[in-house]
Amino acid sequence: MTTDSSINFELCVVCKTSRMLCGRKSCSLLQKWSKEYSIEKPIIKKLDESFSPPSFFVSWGNYPYATAGPMLTIDRIGSESIDNSDNWLSRTQEEIVKMRVSLFRTRTRLNLKRPLDSDIIQKSQELLLGKNSVDVEVNLMKNIIPAIKLDERSAPAGPIAHIDKLRITENQSPIPAIEKSYYDSDLLAVDAVEYLDKEKIDVSTIIRVFSAGMLGREQNRKLVPTRWSITAVDDIVSKQNIERIKKFQEIGEYRIFSYNYFGNYYFILLIPDVWSFEVIETWFSGAFMNPSQIDIGLGDWEGYNGRTEYASNVTGGYYAARLAATEYLLRIQRQAQILVFREITSEYKFPLGVWVVRMGVRGAFERNYVIADSIDSAFAQIPDYLKYPIKYWKHRSRLYELNKNQTKLDQFFT
Repeated sequence: MTTDSSINFELCVVCKTSRMLCGRKSCSLLQKWSKEYSIEKPIIKKLDESFSPPSFFVSWGNYPYATAGPMLTIDRIGSESIDNSDNWLSRTQEEIVKMRVSLFRTRTRLNLKRPLDSDIIQKSQELLLGKNSVDVEVNLMKNIIPAIKLDERSAPAGPIAHIDKLRITENQSPIPAIEKSYYDSDLLAVDAVEYLDKEKIDVSTIIRVFSAGMLGREQNRKLVPTRWSITAVDDIVSKQNIERIKKFQEIGEYRIFSYNYFGNYYFILLIPDVWSFEVIETWFSGAFMNPSQIDIGLGDWEGYNGRTEYASNVTGGYYAARLAATEYLLRIQRQAQILVFREITSEYKFPLGVWVVRMGVRGAFERNYVIADSIDSAFAQIPDYLKYPIKYWKHRSRLYELNKNQTKLDQFFT
């Protein structure tokens, strides 16, 4: 990337393309990725006759006035393949990008707070009731824009197609749990998300229907920008999980988990104690989100009573990691303090979305763990998994500091 001496590139890791902390009106990283991974305008004779996987995308600029619409493909590819990150674990980064940029982002401009004013949005919601790929016809307003979307929050997506008409030419087969939530106009959105999660609807699907304004009380329903809906669903589901976890007995040992997913190296430590959670990540110089000349570390944490503010350092990755961590504790029916250390190297070539963190932490918990007899003996094993030294992680970790310096009641009376 062409360097600009007026930009503090060390802010990029915190900004993650969304807050313009550098003071510019547009993101240099987004411009770089768009240019580097741009694709030629596809030669498509009949985009007007295509398929919905089904999928959906809502932009976030100029909220509440933005663009939204179904994502279409010229191939009959189901959402389980092209729009469910749970099924991408065996794919390479290049395969994921290639698959995802085949999705066209249709756009219609509207007030996101009044979604049903648009006939296109009404029909999109019909599509999203199920998972089957459905034949649709669209009228294009202008030529297709051959840009692709790459960012750290959501999965890649392909060219832009502005439409003014959408027609569904075959019936969708609704998923009963989604259909029930959609037609229950008195159910709060938070309760609807909880219900869908308990009905084993995958996170990717819940995010889609949440973003498309299909959940919640009828008078409050609105479209939610895709990048916001991802974090919102991760946050809602993990909070619900935490309330259940707090009723469990504390884990009885120190457990170490590790994993490498797309050049994201994880060291995860479970500490015998009541619920607390921390994520510390280090972006190596040269990793796609860190164009600066130094490695950058940052973190967020919460105690037993949770957070009162957004995790503004790690941002969406914090909530994705927390969801995966709570899923594991629910599975073993224990509570614990959880430390997640993540190193992001240049092996991570593309910004693929925070689902990478969710799947990386899940992947770690699916592997065998190592038992340690104390927090220090656990930290002594960090060099086996991560490049940064033990003292670095000790210095940055709030939970390590609390464990070493805060006297617990049983220790006090002993």
